[in-house]
Amino acid sequence: MRVQADKVGRPLRIGPREVDAVRESWLVEDRWWTDEPLRRRYWEVVTGDGRDLVVFRDLEEGRWYAQR
Repeated sequence: MRVQADKVGRPLRIGPREVDAVRESWLVEDRWWTDEPLRRRYWEVVTGDGRDLVVFRDLEEGRWYAQR
C-alpha cells in the first residue's frame, strides 16, 4: 500500500486519495515477550472523496497496510 505521511507519521495520502481528516489514531504493542513482537500504529481517516479508511504502519518493518 502506498501511503504518504508527514514527519510524525500521520497519513497525508493513501494511494491516490488525499486524507481530509483523522478520526482516531492508536498504538498496539503486543507479543513483546516473543521473538516476533507486534508494534503497529493505526489510523482511521476520512479521504477527500468521503471514504472512511483504517490503515496501519508496522513499526517493526516500516510497511503500511490497509485494514478496510
